[in-house]
Amino acid sequence: MMDSFKDADLPRKLDNLVRLGTVEEVDCGMAKVRVKTIGNILTDWLPWVTARAGENRSWFAPSIGEQVIVLSPSGEIAKGIVLSAIYYEKHPLPEGSKEEVSSFVFKDGTIVYYNRNSHKFTVSVKEEGMLVFTVDLMRIKG
Repeated sequence: MMDSFKDADLPRKLDNLVRLGTVEEVDCGMAKVRVKTIGNILTDWLPWVTARAGENRSWFAPSIGEQVIVLSPSGEIAKGIVLSAIYYEKHPLPEGSKEEVSSFVFKDGTIVYYNRNSHKFTVSVKEEGMLVFTVDLMRIKG
């Protein structure tokens, strides 16, 4: 009897290993999101993967509507992690995307752009934005 229950649970766990979905809710304080996956399943709060999370840290919270992948190595969605981000119609590639270019395009139109071939670093701040550089002069040695 117990083996038949385990066998019946196996297809569900396999289906849950990798699921596509979109971000429905974001909790920046917990660094977690809720994702609506294919099959209309709304996950519990899951952590998202970031570029760096050690002594050096990065911060890019996923946005609502962003397409993501939920990885659940145990087959249990409640224990999953969220990998962002996948380009799609609603949020396509940034203009001018090429292998030698790294860029960040923000919702307000601000762009940070670096071309490794030409060694050109460009920051374009939109609307009534401001660009601020802070330097600790006490630490600069010549």
